[in-house]
Amino acid sequence: MANSKDIRQEIKGRSKNLLVAICRLERVAPTKLPVLIRGETGSGKEMAARLVHDRSGRRSAPYKPINCAAIPETLLESMLFGHKRGAFTGALDNRRGVFEAANGGTVFLDEIGEMSLLLQAKVLRVLEEGTVQPVGSDEVRAVDVRVVAASHRDLKAMVENNTFRLDLYHRLKVYAVDLPPLRERGRDIVDLARHFLQRLCPSKRLGRKAEAILLAHSWPGNIRELRNVIEAASVDAGRTLQPKHILFHLDSEVDQAGADEPCRTDLIMGVVDRLGTAAPGEIRAETSISRTTLLRALNDLVAAGVLGRTGDGRDTRYARADARQSGDAITARQRLILRHVEDAGRITRQQAAETSGTAIRTASRDLARLVELGRLVPDGQTGNAAGYVLP
Repeated sequence: MANSKDIRQEIKGRSKNLLVAICRLERVAPTKLPVLIRGETGSGKEMAARLVHDRSGRRSAPYKPINCAAIPETLLESMLFGHKRGAFTGALDNRRGVFEAANGGTVFLDEIGEMSLLLQAKVLRVLEEGTVQPVGSDEVRAVDVRVVAASHRDLKAMVENNTFRLDLYHRLKVYAVDLPPLRERGRDIVDLARHFLQRLCPSKRLGRKAEAILLAHSWPGNIRELRNVIEAASVDAGRTLQPKHILFHLDSEVDQAGADEPCRTDLIMGVVDRLGTAAPGEIRAETSISRTTLLRALNDLVAAGVLGRTGDGRDTRYARADARQSGDAITARQRLILRHVEDAGRITRQQAAETSGTAIRTASRDLARLVELGRLVPDGQTGNAAGYVLP
């Protein structure tokens, strides 16, 4: 069994919204409260549940995860509560359920929103009374378990639609933790990709252009999708993973010139957001979109009011239209710098470059811009030790 330190080390990321979620999980872990973990599919709910168990006083007792969406209802009832011999066809022996097997420990009910109203009532009984009744038996047995539940569904909406019990919802949401989707975690995407690649092929590295492709993707499958993408890319890549090795929802190798429009737009906007303003050559260098396709796409985005254009000829640059209209707007790259300062307290030029994935010269310009906007102030130190802090 992995200890709590190991589990925490497995949760990779330094984005503020992830750290807030982890802090809340660690805060509730030593209590006896049930916990509801909300998050999209693949966002790490099971690892979060394991963290709660391993940081609790129940860490040496059993931890039993059950995926409610993967098991038929009749079998799920027997698995959770146990059954008596002869209770149904195939019940050849008495069997303890998961709640009894986890006595003194934790039961993780993943995708509890897929559970029927009948089984929801029996789970509520465990929470309220600490008892279970095996299928086909009149005997009521006492159990001492902590319940951690998770769902990617909107349980409140399900309550309103009478598909989830109001009393169970209120009992579970006494302490709810929301896990951020991967697309909202900034540079965590690159950190996770490097982590997966290091595990698979320590001799291989992630190229800068590949990083840009990963940052531009919307990641509907979250961490699970990212892991699968890196696993597939590591097979085809040499020493460095390049854009051509990365597969998303396309059926073949990613040729960004032939990608469908939503994918191509995501790639373009990802570069524009990261750089603040971008020339066509800079976008091509990071996305591998052909010149003709890129210029047509840029013209379409300008016509749609998504991008604004400045300069002519070789001096043409593109930025988000709303960013051009607002003098106080900051880029996604500058937001990453601010998040680092909020988490760590200060930032140097070198740290800003590493956080935003740019050269020190570009990071210095971003820091100067944030100082100009009043978002950061110099900390008074000089030379390489010079840093910036929140005002």
